[in-house]
Amino acid sequence: MHSDRLQRIIELKERLMEEKERVLDQQEKERDILISNIELLGNKINTSYSELFTRCFDGNEFASLKDYLEHLGRMKVGALARKELVDRRIAAVRAELHDMLKEVKVLDVLKERSLSAMRRAQNKKHQKLLDEIALRLEGRDT
Repeated sequence: MHSDRLQRIIELKERLMEEKERVLDQQEKERDILISNIELLGNKINTSYSELFTRCFDGNEFASLKDYLEHLGRMKVGALARKELVDRRIAAVRAELHDMLKEVKVLDVLKERSLSAMRRAQNKKHQKLLDEIALRLEGRDT
């Protein structure tokens, strides 16, 4: 009876772990997208800077390019901040998964101990019954 409850708790924990793994996968995909966006923004910034130093610009073009570079810089800073947030979420989910795995292992050990205790109790009952049968048979023989 006790082991059945433990088994249900273990199954529940395993379902929760599967959900956390799905969340972890989603967060890792989001982080990968952010990393590729950050790299793309870095490439755009580098290209714009190289264009800035290789061409001659009039005042309007220079101001537009300067504003564009500032905009790209702000976008990159925002993407880096979002990536940091996602990294923290990933670390938190991994820590939760680690704790859940420990709990499942502890519950498995408790379940095994409970089953072992049940088997010992049943074996004792069985042995007691066999002893009574042996005593009855011995009593008949005498």
